[in-house]
Formats: sequence, C-alpha cells, structure tokens
Amino acid sequence: MDTSNSAASANKATLQTPKYPNQVTGMYILARALRTVGITNMYGLVGIPVTDFAYIAQEQGIRFAGFHHEQNAGMAAATHGYLTKTPGVLLTVSSLGFLNGLTATANATVNCYPMIQISGSSEREPIDLEQGTYEGLDQLSIAKPLVKAAYRVNKPEDIPTAVVRAYRAAISGRPGGVYLDITTPCLGAIMNMADAEKLFYKPVDLVPAMVPSEESVKRAVELISSAKKPVFLIGKGAAYAQVENKVKQLVESTGIPFYPMSMAKGLMPDNHPLSAISCRSTIMQQADVVVLIGARLNWLLSRGHGKWNSDTKFVQLDIDPQEIDINRPIAAPVIGDLDSSLTAILSQLGNHKTSM
Repeated sequence: MDTSNSAASANKATLQTPKYPNQVTGMYILARALRTVGITNMYGLVGIPVTDFAYIAQEQGIRFAGFHHEQNAGMAAATHGYLTKTPGVLLTVSSLGFLNGLTATANATVNCYPMIQISGSSEREPIDLEQGTYEGLDQLSIAKPLVKAAYRVNKPEDIPTAVVRAYRAAISGRPGGVYLDITTPCLGAIMNMADAEKLFYKPVDLVPAMVPSEESVKRAVELISSAKKPVFLIGKGAAYAQVENKVKQLVESTGIPFYPMSMAKGLMPDNHPLSAISCRSTIMQQADVVVLIGARLNWLLSRGHGKWNSDTKFVQLDIDPQEIDINRPIAAPVIGDLDSSLTAILSQLGNHKTSM
C-alpha cells in the first residue's frame, strides 16, 4: 500500500472540508437581549412555540419559574415588578396561554406594576387573511387596548430593540404592563452568530429622574405652610418608589399627621405619634389641605366626594400628569418622580410646623 498517496488524499480531503459560521436562532437572540437589559428571572408555562426558548434563557443565566397556569405566573411576574422596580417577565404560549396571561398583564397596567408579557404567536399571513392556522389569534390587536404598550417582532434583527423598548415602556413614567408578541418564524429564524452579536447593546439611563418644576414645588409648599389642619395621604406609589425615609422626614419635620393607604402600610409605623390611621372619617371631614403622596384620589378615597369636605384643597405628588384633576380640582399638582418631588419639597419646606 502506498502510504504517501493515502496521506496526500487525506490532507486533500481535510482541506476541501467546508467551514460554516456559528449560527443562532431568534430564541437565542431574545434570551441574550433580555439578559443584556438585566432580566434574571422569568415566570411562565412553556409549550409550542416557546419551549426551546425557555431552555436557552436558562443557559443565559435567566431563572425560569414554571407554573400550572399562566395567570398565576403573570401575577408572580407583576409582584416581582412591584417589589423590585424592574419589569417582571411572563412567558406564555400562543392563543389560550396568551389570553390566560393577559389577565395578569392588564391587572399590572391598571395597578401600575412594571411587567412584560412575552408570548409566541403563529405566522402572520394566515392570521391576517383568516385562513385558519394553528392557534391563529391576532394577539397584538387583543392586547393593545389592555396594556400600556404592545409590540410585535417579525424579524430576529429587531428583537434587541423591541426588548429595550418594552423595558423602557414598562418602567418609565407610571409603570405598567407591556406585551411583546414574537412570531414563530421570528423565534425559529437563523442568523450567523457574528451578525447577531452586533445587535446587542446595553441601554443608557433606563429610569431617568423626572424633576418637578420649581413653580409647582413652591405652590405646594405655600399651600402646606398655610394649612390649619393638613394631612398626608401616603399611597402605593410611595411604597413602589421606596421613599420611606423621605416620607418619615417630611412627616416628622412638619408634625403633620399621616394616613397610609392599604398598599402603603409599613412605610410608617401604625403606632407612630402622628399616625391618623384611626380617624379616616375625621380627615375627610375636617382636613383643609390634603397632600396625596403617590396616592390616587380613586374609589378607595370615595373619589374625593362623599364625606369629604367640599372646601378641602389638594396637593398631589404624582409622576403622571393625567392623574391630576380626575375627580377633584388639584390646587397644587407636583409632577415628577416621588424621590425628586419629596427632595424638592423638603428643601423648601424647612422645619415648618403645622399650627393644628
């Protein structure tokens, strides 16, 4: 046997072996994009077409908590968002799984919890033409009226941008639920890894401070300082913003009593000397100035009517200007994030003590 010819043939074969670039799917890109913005936990129930995505997400360091029902998983994701001030992520399958999860996402929107629901969906063409396809539900159209924002992704190249937009929408301004619709062709699409790596970027300043105007702070301070029977109403927004130290400083530096709403329990002790937790009706009937700190003047407060004194004036600290004047005229709206608003008010209010 001519070993030299055999070796030459082997070398030739080796040289002619084709080389292919490393390739990844849209599922990998989605997992990497979530991890890049800081997502480390995900809740849901897997199935077609997102099962492999859940495995890939775990490989990227995202912890996946599986549930027996999407609504329970969604409530967990919403609670995660409320407690951490970062979006809780819910993963569902298409159609009925999507609908089960949407209940929680809509609830997160109404109650101001940052949350992102990611659902796989069927290919667009047979859905748009109503030709009958596997779980052919137009999920984006259903979700849009019920959530803060909704986006559909059809190409893997758009996944990182969609994830960043969903994240910003969930936590910016008044937090809420966001729906991210990822089509099956997008999840299964293949890209060269080198090209995919160019898509990822770490977003800058995801939660910028929203500082209130000096004029609004001055107006609020003047109204509080002139009050005879003022009271602070502390709401869920204060609990979410985690501003308990500044709330405590405001209460104790002014000597103004406070009343915590149910979701703000724990920010201040119930047995604090300035706690008005036992005299809610008295507050409604006698307070001449009420300062709403991250609290809505909604059904929990009789929408400002009923037992409320018709002459009561309101100061409202809120991040959303659309919340102002919804039930009673607000004499001094302060629009900004609560940390910035409380800091500004404390700096101007000084050590004013109420005369009540």
